Amino acid sequence: MNHNTKARYAELELQYRPQVVDGLRRTGMSYREIARTLEISARKVEAVLGEAAALRASGHSHAEIGRIVGLPRTTVQDMLREPKRASLTGRKTAAVAALVEMHGMQIDVLAHFLDTGRNHTYVLVAELEWAKLVRPLQQVQPGAKWVVPTRDSAARYLGWRPKDWTPPLMYANHYRAVAQARIMLVGSDPARWISERRLRHDAEQAVRDGVVSTGRAPLAGRPHVHDGRFLRHTRDGRQWWAVEVELTRKTREAMDLALRGAIRAARDAEPDPCLGVLYLCRSAAVIDGVHAAADRLSAEFVSLDMDLVVQDFDDQWTEFLAGLNAKKAAQTARRGLHVTRKAS
Repeated sequence: MNHNTKARYAELELQYRPQVVDGLRRTGMSYREIARTLEISARKVEAVLGEAAALRASGHSHAEIGRIVGLPRTTVQDMLREPKRASLTGRKTAAVAALVEMHGMQIDVLAHFLDTGRNHTYVLVAELEWAKLVRPLQQVQPGAKWVVPTRDSAARYLGWRPKDWTPPLMYANHYRAVAQARIMLVGSDPARWISERRLRHDAEQAVRDGVVSTGRAPLAGRPHVHDGRFLRHTRDGRQWWAVEVELTRKTREAMDLALRGAIRAARDAEPDPCLGVLYLCRSAAVIDGVHAAADRLSAEFVSLDMDLVVQDFDDQWTEFLAGLNAKKAAQTARRGLHVTRKAS
C-alpha cells in the first residue's frame, strides 16, 4: 500500500469515525472492544458517544459506569477527569449565547439546537460547567434537566447584568416551548431571532424613558413583550414576525388584552415593524380561544396590513422532528458505514 492510499484511508477513518463508533456500540460492543477494533483510545470512543459523561451526570458511580460501558473503574475515572484546559470552540460559544438569550434550555432541546446527539451535548455541557459558564444541571420538572448560564456569563453576552434566573416550575414548559419554537423557525441562526429577554430589557428601558404600554388600556410600566421575533426570507425580501406561544387557554378578557397588545407591539416594533404575528398553540381549545379573540378585534386592528397566523404547536414540532429525522437518515444512507483498520 502506498503512502497516498494510507493517508486517504486515515482521512476516511477520521471523517466517518462517529458513525463507525456509534454503529459498533449499537451492535453491543463495549468501549474496550470498539477501541481495540479501531485501534483508538477509550477516550476517543467516549468523545464520540458521550455515554460515560451522561451516566456520570445522572449520578452513576465510576464503577457502575465501568460495568455499563465495559471499562475498568480506573480508566473511567481517568477518562472523565476534568481537562486542564477547556477551549471555547465555536459550538460552545453558540451554545452559551443561545442559553443566555433563552434564559436556559433543557438538555434535549439544546441538543436539537446544536443538531447533535444528547450524549455529545452532555459532554459539551460538562465542559461548559467546568469553565464556570453554566451552572450544574438542574431538575425542575419530570424529563430532561435544565442547562442554565451563570449570571456572570449571561452578563458578558447580554451587555448588562441580569437577575439570577432559575427555571420556574409554573412556567418551565413555556420556556421549553419558546426554545423549541426558535429552533423550528430559525434553527441556530442568531441573526434571525430576537429573544424575549432582549425585548423585555428594551421594554423596561422604554418604561424608564416614559413610554407607556401597548395593551388594550395602556398603563405605564406594562408594555407587551412578545415571546420572540424572527426573520423570514421571502421573495419580497426580509420580513420580521412576532411569535407568541400559548400552551393554556386564557380567559376571554385576558386573551383580548394579550392579542391586542401583541398586535400593537408588532406594529410599533423597532427598527422595523413586524409584518405578522404567529401564534403557536397547544390544543384545539387554545386555538379556538385565539380565533375567538381575533373575531372580536375592533376596526383599529382589522384595518392594519398585518397577518395573524395560528398554528398547532405540537403538530409543528412533530413535523419538524420528522423532517429532521428524514434528513439524518438520508445523510447516513449517502455516507454508508465505513470501517477501516490500519494496515499491518
